Amino acid sequence: MIKHICLLLIVIMFCSCLSTKDDDKAEVKHVFLLIGQSNIVGRAKLIPGDDQVIPRAQLWNGESWEPAKAPFNRHSKHIKTKAVQGMNCGPSFIKAFQKENPGVKVGIICWARGGSKIEEWHPDKFKRYDLYNEAVKQTHAALAQGGELKGILWHQGEANSKNVADYPKLLKEHVARLREEFNKAELPFVFGQIGQWREDFKAFNKMIPQQVHEIPFSGCVRSDGLTNFDAWHFDHRSQIELGRRYADKLAKITSTENK
Repeated sequence: MIKHICLLLIVIMFCSCLSTKDDDKAEVKHVFLLIGQSNIVGRAKLIPGDDQVIPRAQLWNGESWEPAKAPFNRHSKHIKTKAVQGMNCGPSFIKAFQKENPGVKVGIICWARGGSKIEEWHPDKFKRYDLYNEAVKQTHAALAQGGELKGILWHQGEANSKNVADYPKLLKEHVARLREEFNKAELPFVFGQIGQWREDFKAFNKMIPQQVHEIPFSGCVRSDGLTNFDAWHFDHRSQIELGRRYADKLAKITSTENK
């Protein structure tokens, strides 16, 4: 009798595991692509607790989905080996997004490159790193294993801050190219201001918010009140706030879509 009971329990546990796996595969995952330069890579040092797995969230590692935890850009083939792979806006973005969308699973593809100019994200103008094509390739591979692309977070501009005249045209082309690539004309695209602590960043920060009028279904995250730990990079606290602001802008874009 005891043997029969034990066998029954094993069968029940096995079936439960199968059911859980099937449910996990069946669940729609909201996928976001994070690209740009070092402030979306994340240069802020991690603090205790940052390496904890985020519930109901996954990170693309180049081959499969894995539990999401910081640092998010550690799997990118574009990383600078001697640079810090630290906290970016991704973890707080996930948490803020899930707060507004309870029960939703989130998938993050973070494939950024520190110091990269927007010109280097053109598919025909790469230097050592094929930034655009590699990010697109990884996104298609990730989506093939489950999930729907729900938006792109682009944080870049420090490398173009000394000459912003051509940036609006390049950004508009960049967005159109990515939307065509994924066959989503209304794919939300959120970009952001860079730090406000430097005089030579002012021209970029004045120009970039205006691009929401030129690019439909886009939003610009302002950097008011955000602080830095060096000449270029947002500190840990500001990365957390940046993620919340990205989630808020995304929510406003999607609410407009649904009107």
